[in-house]
Formats: sequence, C-alpha cells, structure tokens
Amino acid sequence: MSAITRRTSALILTGLALGAAGCQSDDGGSPATSAGPSSSSASPSSPTSEPPPAGLGTVHKDPNDTSVRDRTEGPITVKTGERFSIALRQNVSARADWSLAEPRPSAAVLRKVGESSYQTAREKELVGGGHTKYFTFEALKAGDTRIVFANSFATDTSAGGYSPGLPRTITYRVTVR
Repeated sequence: MSAITRRTSALILTGLALGAAGCQSDDGGSPATSAGPSSSSASPSSPTSEPPPAGLGTVHKDPNDTSVRDRTEGPITVKTGERFSIALRQNVSARADWSLAEPRPSAAVLRKVGESSYQTAREKELVGGGHTKYFTFEALKAGDTRIVFANSFATDTSAGGYSPGLPRTITYRVTVR
C-alpha cells in the first residue's frame, strides 16, 4: 500500500471514529423521557449552567419511543390562559426532523406561540449532535384538540434521506379546562 493510500485510510478511519463518538452522549444529552403513555410535566433540565429558552410554561417531554411509527401521547390537561411546551429531540443527522403537521390544533382552543431550540454545551461540541426543539402553545378556551407532529424523514418522499421505516407522527391529545 502506498503512503498516500495509508494516510487516506487513516483519515477515513479517524473521521468515522469521530463521527461515531459524535452520535453518543454521556452527559444527559440523551433524549428526554416520560413515564408511561401519558406525558409528564417537567422543567427542562440541563447538565450545564446555560438556561433553556424562557417562556415555555409547563414542558411535556416526548418519551422518544422510536419503535412505533405513528403514536398518540397524552392527554395533556391545561387551564385556559396557560402556556405549555412540547419538547421533541431533533437531530437531522439521526434523521429526526419534527414539525407541526396537519391537521392543525383547533384555533379556537389553542394558539401556537412559537418554536425554540436548546442545545447543551456538550451537544454543541459534538459533530452531528442534536438539540431539543420546543413547540409552545397557549390555551385559549375550554375544549379538546390534538397536536400532530411529523418527522420529515419518514413522511416527505422529497426530503433527502427519506426512510419509510422511521417514526412518522406523534399526536398529543390536549384538554383545556
């Protein structure tokens, strides 16, 4: 083997090793979890001193069950006027790209306030590291609705990296009292 081929092979192996290390996290940057089929309310936690986005209200974390292609979570119960967020792990390199999908939640019951994302210091250091994406809503009046999120890598055939075996949708049942 020539010296150039050996150097190229070494660079490729080093890159693969670094890429594999970038897909792992040992500092709490793993996907958020909740207990059982109903989402729990919790404040986002961070292993660093960096604060998560402000104004999220109660945060409901996705249990990140990737074995189910279409699943329903909840119910989430909130009071009129209350703000809440749903936190989803977003990692394009791991083919998880969540967005609000159709059918949209009832505009009479919920209003989408915004989206924000948070990345720990460790996630920022990692090549291909993910982040947490927060979808924030405000409860307008009493009623029931659903919030549907779709993973573009499993639902959009025009998306680069389309994989029909990936989780497609997460639906949250929401009750406003």
